[in-house]
Amino acid sequence: MDRGSRSKDALLDAAERLIAERGFEVPLRDIAQAAGQRNNSAVNYHFHSRQDLLDAVVARRLLPMERERERMLGDLDGSAVLEAGEVLGARDVHALMRVLVLPLLRLESTHYARFLQVVGPRLRTEPHDSAETAWPRVLEALSHAVPVADRRARRRRVAAVATAMFALAAEHERSAQDGDPEEIVHMLAAMLTATAPRLV
Repeated sequence: MDRGSRSKDALLDAAERLIAERGFEVPLRDIAQAAGQRNNSAVNYHFHSRQDLLDAVVARRLLPMERERERMLGDLDGSAVLEAGEVLGARDVHALMRVLVLPLLRLESTHYARFLQVVGPRLRTEPHDSAETAWPRVLEALSHAVPVADRRARRRRVAAVATAMFALAAEHERSAQDGDPEEIVHMLAAMLTATAPRLV
């Protein structure tokens, strides 16, 4: 790895950690200093803007997670599980939830989920919005496990589950990975498949 690549990686590590710990407005010069850069303009030199830096942090983490998700889908014969309109059993729901959750929790990072919590509203795109990734295909399949007929209500439930997943992953990081990831899988599966209460 050349010097420029090492500098960029150090800046990405520092940005992920400091934004997770101190918030979106952390000064870029603090990120540069934490990365061991003497030049306070190092972030602008390598990434041009704060927004480009955020996108680069996400892109670096997204690729290995999506590779792992594709591998996991292949292991459980994902093509059959992901067929449009397929009614999912409890085992399929838990298997697909693991595909979403476990790659995030297995990252060699102690700050990424918290970073996403901070910057999520400011990202130009969702962390997993490409039709070529496993993420939207798994969410679409999981939407068929929501026990309501209205399509918009199912989409809202799936979106809420995704939001809860990032919050639970962030808490998992804060507690130094204490606890069983399967507990998160079970909580999210229960949230997804819960019967909607009848409001009087």
